[in-house]
Formats: sequence, C-alpha cells, structure tokens
Amino acid sequence: MKTVPCHFVLVFLLLVSVSVAGEPKSMHSASILVAAQDASESVKENADFVCDGVGDQEEICRAILALPEAGGTVSLSAGTFDIRHVPETLGGILIDRSHVTLAGQGAATKLIQAADQNTNVIRIIGSDVGYITIRDLYIDANRDENQNDEADPNVSHARFEFCGIKAFYTYPGGPTGVRNHHITVENCHVLNARRLGIMLEGSYMKVINNHLSNANSDVVEILTGPGEIRGNHFEITGATHVAVGSDRADNMIMAENIVHVRKGADLDIGFRSWANSNRHVIANNILTVDEGGHCDYAMDVRGNGATVTGNSIHSANAESRLPLWITGGNTVVSGNLFENVELVIEDKTELQKPILVHGNIFDDSIVTHKQGRLQEQNNIMQSVAE
Repeated sequence: MKTVPCHFVLVFLLLVSVSVAGEPKSMHSASILVAAQDASESVKENADFVCDGVGDQEEICRAILALPEAGGTVSLSAGTFDIRHVPETLGGILIDRSHVTLAGQGAATKLIQAADQNTNVIRIIGSDVGYITIRDLYIDANRDENQNDEADPNVSHARFEFCGIKAFYTYPGGPTGVRNHHITVENCHVLNARRLGIMLEGSYMKVINNHLSNANSDVVEILTGPGEIRGNHFEITGATHVAVGSDRADNMIMAENIVHVRKGADLDIGFRSWANSNRHVIANNILTVDEGGHCDYAMDVRGNGATVTGNSIHSANAESRLPLWITGGNTVVSGNLFENVELVIEDKTELQKPILVHGNIFDDSIVTHKQGRLQEQNNIMQSVAE
C-alpha cells in the first residue's frame, strides 16, 4: 500500500523531465494526464502518470504538484481509481495549491474510496488556496465500508472530515489563516459520504449541475458565502440528514435543484439556511417525496432576508403534511406550489421583521401562524382536508 504524502515527492519531481512510465513528460505543461490502471493501452502510452490500481491518489497528487507555478489541469482518464488514506494528511487526494482544475471524463472516471480508509476522497486545504475546479468525476465515498469514526467532537471540523469533497483552509484544530475561495464543483456524481458529500467553507463557492446522493450529514453544504448551489439533482434513497444546506453563510443562492426522496428513504431536511444568516434566495427548486419515503422538513429557513419563490413542493404521503418552517423575518414566500404541505410561520429572531406570504397555491396544504409579523396576500387555498 502506498502511503507517501504528496509533498514528499515534490523535490524528486523537480529533477525529472524525461518521459518514463509514471513520470510527467513535461514539467512545464499546463495539462497533465493520469491514466487509470484499467484505461486503454493507447491512453496509458500517452499519459504522464499511470496508476497501478492500488492507492491511486499517489499518482494524482504527484500530478497536481507537477503543474507549473501558474497552475493548470490534471486530467484523469476513464477508468477506476482506488483512493486510500495517506497518513498525516486529510486525503485521499490533497489539493493544497491554487489555480488547479481536476477533471475526469464524466461518470466513466470513477474515484472509489477503498474499505476502512476513513478519509476525504478529495480534500482542499491551505491558507488562501483558491481558484479550484473539480469537474466531470464520479466519486463514491463508500460509507458502508468506512464507518469508523475516531474524531474528537470538541475539535472544530474534526467530525466533518470524512467527505466526498471538502474545502477548509486548515486541519481540525489547526492554525488560523485565510479561508479558501473561488472553488467550483460541477458535473460530478458524488454519493455515499460518511459525513458530507460536498462541504465548502469560504467565499465564492459554487456547486452546480451535479448528480448527488446519500450522505450521513449534508449532501451539499456551503459555509461563509457568498455561494451558489444550482441545477443539481439529488437522489435520496437511504438515510440522509440535509440535501441542500448552508451553515453560517450569507448571500446564498439555492436554485433550480431537484430533490427526490424515494420510497424507503429517510431525509431530515430538504433545504436549510442557518440561524443569524442573511439574504438567502431559495428559488425554482423541486422537492418530491414519494409514497413510502420520509422527510421531516421540506425547508428549514432560518435567519433574515430570505426569498422563497417559484418552488414546487410535493409529498405523496397523505397521512401527514410535510412541514416547511420559516423562522426569520424580512422573508418573502411567493409564487410557490405546495401540495400536502404545512407552511409554519414562527419568527424566532424577536426582531419583528415582516413575513409576506403572497401568491402561492396551497393544494391540500395549510398555513400555521405561531408567531411573527405575518402578512398574507392573494394565496389560493384549494381542496384542504378538514
């Protein structure tokens, strides 16, 4: 098993410029190709690094370090890459420098965490590290075979290190620094995370046009903000905490996502914003809960200044309505279609900012007003069961 941390090979790489198996052909190229062990022979012949199918994060990390100072792209071939924990790191694949794109060939490029590794498949780390793009990859964090958890719950972030993709500028309990920034995850499949599928802390984070599935914690979470979670498809088939979430983040957009809770699945929260946060736009999303699927809350909208508009929320479980909670003021709920939903207004901020519920269709759905400055206008109430 390979256990060499990425940074140990940098000096060696700087001395090599010839083309040999597993070494870069040009140290000055802005694009480096890494071939999977099961890639075609022609791909291997043209690759800068060739994996052997065990601990393939080593070749990928070496390729990242081999990029020139200005950065560039590490391209992964089609095929399966075996990802394992590297001692004294938080990976997996470690990206600790700026201006890096890690790109595959879509779902044909599979990063699979091996059993009993308990690591992040991809970990972005380092003070002020930014301008990172992760795209066109299939990432399986293999949570069923990575259940060990020795993290100290009293150390910040320690409980949230077993992710598909995580960006946080330091290690748990580590020194302070400048947060990560300008990170984009797009066109990826990310599933079966022990903790979070995708967790990005910092500014100008984007999670767009991905296919996502189960996670023991959040499938996607952005912290700090501003950020954008847009155009993703969430297929919930097992136990999952939150599909789309933000934590301590302001200026967030959660838009045009599809969250589908299948029969037998158990989702705690579809969409969540954090207490004391400001300015969330939650727009044009679809949340569907199939008969026999379970969801505790369609949305848990906290903080102030939220706009909840153009969403379609549907639950097929007729025995109980699906709650959608609004617990902050200066909030607009407009133009939504609610089917078998209970919209609960309970302002917990004590600021007495207005909450406008306007122009929605409530089909077998109701509004429950617990507290706060609720104003209702032009809503359509139909077929409400007594």
